Amino acid sequence: MRQTTYSVMMALALVASACGGFDNTPFRTGTVRGQLTEADPAVALVSLVGHPDVRSTVAADGTFVLEHVPAGPGELFIVASANKAVRLPVMVPGGGSARLEDVVPRAAGFLELHVHPPGHQQLVEGWVSVTGTPFQRQLLAEDGTLRVGPLPAGCYTLEASATGFPVRKTEACVKESESKEVRIQLPNSGNSDGSDGDEDLVNRATERGPSSP
Repeated sequence: MRQTTYSVMMALALVASACGGFDNTPFRTGTVRGQLTEADPAVALVSLVGHPDVRSTVAADGTFVLEHVPAGPGELFIVASANKAVRLPVMVPGGGSARLEDVVPRAAGFLELHVHPPGHQQLVEGWVSVTGTPFQRQLLAEDGTLRVGPLPAGCYTLEASATGFPVRKTEACVKESESKEVRIQLPNSGNSDGSDGDEDLVNRATERGPSSP
């Protein structure tokens, strides 16, 4: 993978801003253009870690254009297919464009979530979000289970909740081709800090080897 960058009117922006009175709003964001070596356009997407609303679809030939990306260093979150994904650092010039070539997707991981309410209470309308990624408010099954992915290898913050319960935050890491089990105990309604240190939180991981799409 090779990244080349070119900026638009950067010299003009620096001179004008030094003189004062120049609106530099257009130079606070840039564009990322790239091409995946393989992609399924039915599920593929590109977004920015920490800014899941900044996203783009992927064409049949693997090309994508991600616009309105905050200038500076960032990290792309790329889902290429049902079982391949990748996270990729990128430097975005304000008012310009970064071009990525030959982005190679890698085997993705999956989180097998089991969310439980405290005691014998019923779980109603439960959901989980993976902070900073496009996986937002994913609905849990009635038994509190959810398979989240494909995820690029890395560590993630999970936010789990259900009607009548506070949000529980916890951390989970996943490797390439890994299916990891994560058990989350929701806090009582009177405990709203959502911290991981609560004795009721159970976060257990089991590697199961390569997973099927």
